[in-house]
Parts: sequence; C-alpha cells; structure tokens
Amino acid sequence: MKEESPHYGWVVVAITFITLGITYSVWYSFSVFFVALLKEFNWDRSTAAAAFSLFIIVHGAVGPFVGRMADKFGPGWVFLAGALFLGGGLAACSLIRSHWQFYLFFGLVTAIGVGATGWVPSVGIVQRWFKRKIGLPIGIISAGIGIGILLYVPVVQHLISLIGWRNAYLAMALFMPLVFLSAAVVFLRRSPPAGTAPAGSLPGAAEIDRSIVDQEWAAKIWTVREAAATKQFRYLCLLLFFANLSVQAVLAHQVAFFVDQGLTTRFAAAIVGMIGVISIAAKILWAILSDWIGRERTYSLGMACSICGILILILFAHTPSPYLPYFYAASFGVGYAATASLPPLIIADLFAGRSFGAILGTLWIPNGLGAACGVWLAGLLYDQNNSYVPVFFIMIVCSLVACLSIWQAGPGRIRLVPGRTK
Repeated sequence: MKEESPHYGWVVVAITFITLGITYSVWYSFSVFFVALLKEFNWDRSTAAAAFSLFIIVHGAVGPFVGRMADKFGPGWVFLAGALFLGGGLAACSLIRSHWQFYLFFGLVTAIGVGATGWVPSVGIVQRWFKRKIGLPIGIISAGIGIGILLYVPVVQHLISLIGWRNAYLAMALFMPLVFLSAAVVFLRRSPPAGTAPAGSLPGAAEIDRSIVDQEWAAKIWTVREAAATKQFRYLCLLLFFANLSVQAVLAHQVAFFVDQGLTTRFAAAIVGMIGVISIAAKILWAILSDWIGRERTYSLGMACSICGILILILFAHTPSPYLPYFYAASFGVGYAATASLPPLIIADLFAGRSFGAILGTLWIPNGLGAACGVWLAGLLYDQNNSYVPVFFIMIVCSLVACLSIWQAGPGRIRLVPGRTK
C-alpha cells in the first residue's frame, strides 16, 4: 500500500463520512419501508418490527468479528466483503413474499453488509490516522449518518411512492455496492505514514503527565477478555444497551406514530429528514464539546435533549399542534446525535490500543441488543395498547439509566480530554 502524508487523514475522514451516510441510510429508511410493508402484507407491527430487531442484533453480533478482521487485515478488505453482502441482501429484499424471507434477507444478510461497512471498520479506519484529538474527526464521520437520514429517507419515500417498495430496494442494491467497492479500493491503496499513532496510543511522557489520570490503566495493553472483566466495560454495556433501546425504538416507529396521528407519510418522512439535518451539526458539536468539558457532561446533556424530544411526542399524542413535530425533530435530533458520536470516543478513552477494533466490536453487541429490544418492544406494546404513549414513558426511563451509566463508567477518571488537561 502507498504511504501518504498525515494530511491525507482528512481525505479518509471525508470518504468515511460519505460511506457511513450511505450504509446507515439502510438502517434509518426502515421506518418508511415499515409503513409500506404493513400496508401490503397486513402484518401486525411486532411481526414487522421483529425483522428490524433481528437486523440490529446481527449488526451488533458481527461487530467483534468485523473488529478483529479490521485489526488484522485492514478495514479495506472488510469493506469489500460488506459491499457484496449489502448488495445481495437488498436485492433479495425486493423479492420477499413472506415475513420469514424478510427476516432472512434483511434481518440477516443485509445486516451483515451494514455491519461490515458501518461503525466498527469506519472508526478503525479513522483512528489509524489521528492521535488523541479524535473528537472532531469522529464527530465529522458520524455526521455522515445525518446526511444519510436527511437525503436518503425522503428519497426512499419518494421512490416507494413512485416505483413501489420492491423496486426501491432493487435501486439501493444496484447503487450502494458500487460506492463501497470504490471506497475499499482507496482504503486498500493508502496507509497512515510511519509513526502515526492510533487514537489512545500512549503519547510522550510530557503529554502523559497532563492527560493520564490512571497511569496503570492507561499503560495496560488491553485484550477483549481483560477489558470485559472490568466494571467500566459492564457500565458501557448498560449505557449502550439502554441508550439504543430508547433511541432506536423512537426512530423506528416515529413515522408510524405520526401517521397514526393523522399526518401523511411524506410529511412524517420530512420530519425524519429534519432529524437527520439537525443531527449533522449536532454530532460534530457534541464531539468537539466532549473534548473540552468531558464525555460524561456532554453525554448527559445529549440524553436530556433526547428525553425532551420524547416528552414532546407524548404531548403531541394528546394535543396535536402542527408545530410540535418540528420541536420534536429539533430536540430529539440533537439528543440522538450524542448517542451516535460519543460512544466511540468514550470507548477509546478507556480501552484504546492495538485491540481497540475488537473491543469496540464486542461492545456493539449490547448496543445492537438494546436497539433490537427497543424496536420489538415498541411494536409489541403498541399491539397491546393501540398507543405509543406507554412506550415513550419506558424510553424516558431507559434514557435516564444510560445517563447514570456514563458517570459510573467514568472515562474522565482514566484519561482527561484535551480541554481539561491543564
């Protein structure tokens, strides 16, 4: 591979920004496919939502394997394999006739493709190019997901209205693999210059004196097994599980909720797009802010915004003001952004090093399980109560648990962020 200038790292950030936006548009466009599938097959909501839950579980379950492969062979090869799974799975989704086929093609095959082109290899790519101040580059690439929500969800809704959901899946199957194959070629031909340390690698002695609180912890070369034995790892599991249970339940069911309240699917998709555009700037700002005031404070502020957004949905269910969906999009979009951009930074503060990819991938299992449980539970509770309001109250409690967990994990007790090293 050709070795490049360190400045080429920002080109890598730009490419990863694009690929993340595209790959997670598969995830977030489910909310509009959800409505189309319910209409055609007359499935109950828990049945349809279970496919998305399986998708999220598989996406998380492949994390450790993807992380190890990226650590060993480089993320570019992982991208190549992911592109094949993604294209094949989406093409097969256009042919489904029953829910078990949707579980297989979307919940399993497509999920493997998204996992192999998603967060774990993308963070692995970027952290190879940057040292401790990784907040900004991680914030930028996570903002790419917001671009995907902003541009792709309304486009997918338009495609479904224009050519049907089957052809919409087929169009995705043709377009997306080409992007990832191109990105993989670039990643395979470029490598960080010699001496560029990944995020969290031990810096020089002078920097250690300013930033490291727990010298013994920071000097340790962590393996997945050793990391999993710590209470910090367990609290990270709780954080990721409950935060994603709350956020993904709301994101997956928001279009159906607004349609239930009398809004059109186009308007509901536009609200989803607003969340995407708001989250773009918010993800970058949260990441930068966390480099200055700490991960714990920043994450707590983000969860507070998320809870405010959920409270607005509860209010809208009882008082359907035309302005409330916009306030929801603003508040929840900002809150969701924190849950997307900050976890890789938190994990890097605690467990950076040569096995970072494998540790990150392992933690994506509770991340995926929480999201899957949230999506399925929301559908089940709606089927039982014919209302999303009980769901929203449960999601607020889950958000509070996640907020408490970040303080218990305490990344600031291990490594100070750049803005707090003086």
